[in-house]
Amino acid sequence: VVIPILDKLKDRESITILDSACGKSYLTFVLNYYIKDVMKKKCYFIGVDYKKDVITSSEERAKRLGYKNMKFIEEDLRSYIPDEPIDMVISLHGCDIATDYAIALAIRAKAESMIVVPCCHKELKDQIKDNPINPLIKHGIFKARLSDFLTDSLRALFIESQGYEVTPIEYVSPLDTPKNLMIRAVKASDFNKTAHDEYIAIKSMFGVKPTMEKYVY
Repeated sequence: VVIPILDKLKDRESITILDSACGKSYLTFVLNYYIKDVMKKKCYFIGVDYKKDVITSSEERAKRLGYKNMKFIEEDLRSYIPDEPIDMVISLHGCDIATDYAIALAIRAKAESMIVVPCCHKELKDQIKDNPINPLIKHGIFKARLSDFLTDSLRALFIESQGYEVTPIEYVSPLDTPKNLMIRAVKASDFNKTAHDEYIAIKSMFGVKPTMEKYVY
């Protein structure tokens, strides 16, 4: 699922990828191997996380593997801005609003593309205001499912409003994991007013305020 974006970047001298909330950076190491050893393409990786222990673990693993094209930074995703242009921001199972931090970081950094896999949707469930659909979500399980759907739909719409072409996909079978939604986006323009207006309208309808928009500007 990453290859179509990488193919669009293959004419560049080097590809720079930022792993947001990188944890132990498993995805980053796999991508490094693929781009460097399979595509035979020069690449550079930045892993960012606020936990010192996972940064140390990733640094040690990179050293063992002889990967000198990687750096890992202990930083707050809410304010971090990379020093270099970013071709792709990735985030695998950033829990709850950590995915929003990754989205905001990609937009702040003017990344050419982003691939995020959300996890653990908690934020909007208690924000949803009284509205005509209340009878449909009076049971907790239905409200939780609406919250999951609303969270990721608003994420996709917000990313689109920032000028990205967005493709939500199921990247693995739901039999393997229910957390199988991926939001893939590629920068296409500066701003999309239609998507922006739709985002504002839906947000107002449900009375919610997603975290991602707080850290974009």
